Amino acid sequence: MAVKRVLLVCTGNTCRSPMAEALLTVKETGLEVKSAGMQALAGSSAAPPARIVVREHGATLDEHHAERLTRSLLEWADLVWTMTQAQALQIKQQYPEHENKITTLASAGGFHEDITDPVGGDLDAYRRTAGQINQMLERIEWGREL
Repeated sequence: MAVKRVLLVCTGNTCRSPMAEALLTVKETGLEVKSAGMQALAGSSAAPPARIVVREHGATLDEHHAERLTRSLLEWADLVWTMTQAQALQIKQQYPEHENKITTLASAGGFHEDITDPVGGDLDAYRRTAGQINQMLERIEWGREL
């Protein structure tokens, strides 16, 4: 199966998954990319430090509005990458019919760690998280079947 649509999931959809969405969009223009949060308050803006950090990477979150994870988003996606193992397990339990396409972003990039949540942290915390996300995105072998 050729991957065309990737859904990135975190908790609130204001920090990690929107940053990952923006960074992936800059790297892989052939993909449709969306993000969502398991506990998102729909319509919330991206965190100001997240907007600053992705701008430093040539992307933008200025138009981002948080979206809660739904069954229809899972159905839309070819792959679902979460920021933590716990998130992946919870989604698999809630939506077992989508289990085969859910994993962590870290696993997709050959890592075994959760992506650090920078919420409440300073700008450097957001930069470290963006660096962690970028490192994982760069390790993904886009030419092979994901």
